[in-house]
Amino acid sequence: MYTNYWISNGFIYGPEYSGRFWIENGFIYGPKNSGKFWIQDNFIYGPKDSGKFWISEGHIYGPKVNVPWID
Repeated sequence: MYTNYWISNGFIYGPEYSGRFWIENGFIYGPKNSGKFWIQDNFIYGPKDSGKFWISEGHIYGPKVNVPWID
């Protein structure tokens, strides 16, 4: 399922907090859960829904619409 979030130039865009999250050294930083999620082999890992979200062609996919670092 496409989550309505995408990555461009190291920033994450979507319906909530658009452009306020960024990727640095494989970790996701921003106003919520900063640095608790990371990207490895195009999968997103962290304390919630670890490995259930993935990145393909700049878009984020997963089992639900909202990405776990915002929930």
